Amino acid sequence: MKSLALLLLFMLAACSGDWRQAAVNDAEALVRDQVKDPSLQFSRVQFTGDDRSGQTCGYYTIRTADGGEASIRFISFIDGNRGENPFIDLPSAPYPTNKDDFDLAWRSECLDLGYKDV
Repeated sequence: MKSLALLLLFMLAACSGDWRQAAVNDAEALVRDQVKDPSLQFSRVQFTGDDRSGQTCGYYTIRTADGGEASIRFISFIDGNRGENPFIDLPSAPYPTNKDDFDLAWRSECLDLGYKDV
């Protein structure tokens, strides 16, 4: 139900013309919900693809057990990816199920489609 609500919000935002920013905002909300941290800080967030099959790619920062910080990659698919959304580059994340699958998705869905990892 939450995915449907986010999709409807995205569709409304798309009508206003700034659908890319709406997709980024929705992706950040999905990641915050998945990680269960409403105060996550995001960086290097970019949208690749189009308004039907694109994705938001980027990083968020978490505090580590030793008091440091770590940047974690994520991919959020605008079409919901059959319910497997978002992809988060952590072993504890539900999607994808392994690091190799995440690396492949990062390359094919982000880097190959114009994401600039700067």
